[in-house]
Amino acid sequence: MPRRRPGQVRAGLAVWRRCRKNGLDPIRGLSRRTLYEIVRVEETRNYLWPGAVSESLRRWRSFVHEPNHRLWDPRYPGCTEWLCCGDPIRARENLEGAMQALPRRAGRELRILVLALDEQY
Repeated sequence: MPRRRPGQVRAGLAVWRRCRKNGLDPIRGLSRRTLYEIVRVEETRNYLWPGAVSESLRRWRSFVHEPNHRLWDPRYPGCTEWLCCGDPIRARENLEGAMQALPRRAGRELRILVLALDEQY
């Protein structure tokens, strides 16, 4: 008798396919298990969407590496589209929510990446 039922194994493979479909491969420094947990959290939480963590991490990383650290000013909204000119503070809040929702090990892996960026900021 196998340790896990075949249906559970197939469900895990389906989630890994969703990881690749959502574009989570570019997050370097995270294990497959963490990517799996990120997709699971994005699908179960109503404040996250598919690919939200990778997009938020990319936006926070680009903001931190920007030489002037220009903050998003609500008095000068410019473009209000998240995918075009998203708010870096909101991206950091999304990352914080994801880190708290993830299991301990996966949250720790993501937290290491985010805290390194926070120290640079």
